[in-house]
Amino acid sequence: MVLALMVVAGCTNCQRSTGAEGNADVDGYNSADSLVSALGDARDYPRLIMVTDSLEHKGKLPLVRAIFYRTIAYNLMGQQRKSLSQYYLLTNMDVKKLKVRADIECYIYSYKDYVRLLCDMRRYDRALREAYNADRKLRAAGQGSFVDHHDIAQIIGESQLCLGQDAEAEKSFQKSLQSIKARLATHHGSLDLRECQKTMNAIATVYMRRRMVDKATPWIAREDSLYAEAQKIPYPDSVYLDEMKAEITYCRAMWAYAQGHSADAEKAFAEYLSTQTAKQLGSIINSCRYLMATGRYEEATRNMTQLDAFMGENGYQPDLENIGRFMIPKFQVNLLAGHRDSALHVANQIAAAYEDALSSQKKIDADLISTIYDTEGKERQIAEQRAKLSQQRLIWTAVVMFIILVFFHVYAVQRKKAYRKLDAKNRELDATNRELLLANERAEESSRMKTQFIQQISHEVRTPLNVLSGFSQVLATPDMKLGSDQLQDISKKIVENNERITHLVDKMLDLSMINSNADIECLDTVTPAEIVREAVEQSGIKKARHLDFQLQVSPEAEDCVFKTNRKSAVKALVLLLDNAIKFTHPVAFQRRHVRLQKAHATLSVSASQQQVIFVIEDTGIGIPPEQAENIFNEFVQLDEYSDGTGIGLSIARSFARHMNGDVILDTSYAGGSRFVMTLGL
Repeated sequence: MVLALMVVAGCTNCQRSTGAEGNADVDGYNSADSLVSALGDARDYPRLIMVTDSLEHKGKLPLVRAIFYRTIAYNLMGQQRKSLSQYYLLTNMDVKKLKVRADIECYIYSYKDYVRLLCDMRRYDRALREAYNADRKLRAAGQGSFVDHHDIAQIIGESQLCLGQDAEAEKSFQKSLQSIKARLATHHGSLDLRECQKTMNAIATVYMRRRMVDKATPWIAREDSLYAEAQKIPYPDSVYLDEMKAEITYCRAMWAYAQGHSADAEKAFAEYLSTQTAKQLGSIINSCRYLMATGRYEEATRNMTQLDAFMGENGYQPDLENIGRFMIPKFQVNLLAGHRDSALHVANQIAAAYEDALSSQKKIDADLISTIYDTEGKERQIAEQRAKLSQQRLIWTAVVMFIILVFFHVYAVQRKKAYRKLDAKNRELDATNRELLLANERAEESSRMKTQFIQQISHEVRTPLNVLSGFSQVLATPDMKLGSDQLQDISKKIVENNERITHLVDKMLDLSMINSNADIECLDTVTPAEIVREAVEQSGIKKARHLDFQLQVSPEAEDCVFKTNRKSAVKALVLLLDNAIKFTHPVAFQRRHVRLQKAHATLSVSASQQQVIFVIEDTGIGIPPEQAENIFNEFVQLDEYSDGTGIGLSIARSFARHMNGDVILDTSYAGGSRFVMTLGL
């Protein structure tokens, strides 16, 4: 974004030097653009927005250029949601009316940033749709192609790759490469090499993010060649060279680590740290991704201490986007580094900012919906139609009084047409209102689920903490005399509640790891029997006094040896066994006037040529068939008054699917609940 502003500002200042003050130059830029560009150079973004609004209101800046300047400022301040409300105005703009070159350039740059923002927000379908829409409108207006630019072709390819359209993505990336070659054939300056290298770096990065490391290799090599060419320029730009070196070495470090070449990765990362770019706050925060991947949590923690300064310097607000982008990784880093006090402090900051961020998000979404549907505009149209209709009635009534027989038929036809238009507008308004109500219901449901999850987490943590606090006060009381049995009971309670908190933290870490799409490597050679026995031991189901538990291991499961991730497979089974313990109790077993003294739970394991099958049956309260998929969603609890966080089944299924397996609910089983977990051989 800064680079785009610098390019336009530079062109503006250069061309403007030959024109009269206050008059537009040959491309349409004027003194208003100079004023806004100066504020951009000073990085005074709030004032830039205020001045842009004022200049637009006075008619000194057209709408398209005002949108361009405002969106750059919002994006640099981390307020992408506000940028979206501005970008929506581009979709209804008539490109054919943009006659000045400056307006066309600002339209293209703004739309390019719009498509990039949609891609960064992972709205890939919409990014593709908007890119092709802009291309269609520009071609219809007699302008050049939009999608053939190397930046746009890269964004389109990234969106296609993330949507699973690998072949189409490869074609888009090749189109981007051809555009780069065409640009460098005529323009070979430092800025051109820098922009082309950034495009190549983005392609290599998205390939590595999609775990297609081999595809990233040639793009990294092309980056190296551009850097070598940039060094040969007679008067190279030292800032661009440093930025290029920083991006290339960081990308190469991630690439080497992904291939298992730890020494090469460390060497490349050391080169990255030697650059001036790496010493900037943004780069320091970004480098935590490599440090976390390589297990250097202490270094990542030290880097994250500068997060508050980074967010303050760049004007980032603690909205939902930035909480997920910056604050949650800071919590994870502190937790993984063993700094639990710091992690708790960050968690409190997240909790304090979450409610305000959610309220702000609702308001922004409501504004966006209002912008999209333009409800007020439609109401004004209906009012105007009604006013016109009344006027027509008065006119035709006067005419009919004089020549009723001659114009009666004409009057009837006109009134029928007017009513038909009014009815169509009313139906359109009703449809819009229904869509608004549906969007509001979805937002309220999302808010309710998140609020319930936070309350449940608070309860799950507070309960054992209260127990630990109470026993600590008892033990710390002077002259308190306790017998050995009492001390043993207190010790047992402390251990149980400590384990309860630990299990909750482990669940949250598992959920965080799964949501980050981290790899689960299946390198452990085990038998299915070893997995189930370890899971039974960890779950403690044999010690549950309220149920009888049976373990059934087939001969094939004893002899079968396969490769998987032992820790993750055991965790998934433990979560399913915990579910059986939690929802199986004697009250649930009163069916057909037969009262059972104890509940039953069974874990059976078998193996075939393709997969290992684990079946967990219980005689618990059961699950309605229509909820068979809903229970695997995060934070879903069918019984709001039961303990737990509603993420156990979601984590279990995610673990299984990361190991080429799955977890399903057998809806044909009517005696309670039956979960089937499979792992591929």
